[in-house]
Amino acid sequence: MPKKYVIANFKMNKTDSEVAKYIDEFKPLIEKSSCQIVLSVPYVSIKTAVEKVSDSNITIAGQNLNENDFGAFTGEVNAEMLTAVGAQACIVGHSERRSKFNETDELINKKIMKGLRDGLICVLCIGETLFDKKNQKTEQVLKQQITKCLNSIYANELNHIVIAYEPVWAIGTGISATTDEIAQAISLIRKMLSNLYDADIASKVAIVYGGSINEENIKDIARLDDVDGVLVGGASLDPMSFSKIVLAFDDEERTNDKKTKKRVLKK
Repeated sequence: MPKKYVIANFKMNKTDSEVAKYIDEFKPLIEKSSCQIVLSVPYVSIKTAVEKVSDSNITIAGQNLNENDFGAFTGEVNAEMLTAVGAQACIVGHSERRSKFNETDELINKKIMKGLRDGLICVLCIGETLFDKKNQKTEQVLKQQITKCLNSIYANELNHIVIAYEPVWAIGTGISATTDEIAQAISLIRKMLSNLYDADIASKVAIVYGGSINEENIKDIARLDDVDGVLVGGASLDPMSFSKIVLAFDDEERTNDKKTKKRVLKK
């Protein structure tokens, strides 16, 4: 079985010293985990975080990047700047960036291409709003986001992309999607990827779920065969809580008796 991605998004929380303290507390809790753990910290703490995780199984990521190489873009950070301080990944297209900063799928596509070119793993966030869900437009919205955001992305580049299905109505609301809703959406995403590329490639793309994840619901989510991990917001800010989310995937792997599973797309 491939490694599970467990990604934390600190958003605009924690000072540099608080990030350092967090990592000191967090590392011993997950040192035996087999998961690919990613901490997306504020820009100003990336260098500190990279130094703190140097002897661990944790990767540090940025929360956004600019699509340009350089220039007069006050307050922005490009991919080269992220990699220069040790970041290995970056979140792209989060719903907060889409809604509060008017980021379009076309812009997100440019950011992905820039990130990939400079060696970053891109965590692409997609998901429908409550309005979309109520009006049965989930499939239409996901198809548009995937098609436009992955425009001109080659099949071999998908190895460096993690798709995060984050229904907007579940982010920060305390209302998580049900396991059936998560499974259906991820199955839908894989079918879309299969149409864009092919079934074998689609089966290997890492797809994670995000949206009001906590210690209570993570065990049910971790049991879903087609979910390759989670992207966690608020619950990632406490090292103990986040460690329990990480370890839920290790517990599930052990209960599977290390059976090898091959993902098959449903028709």
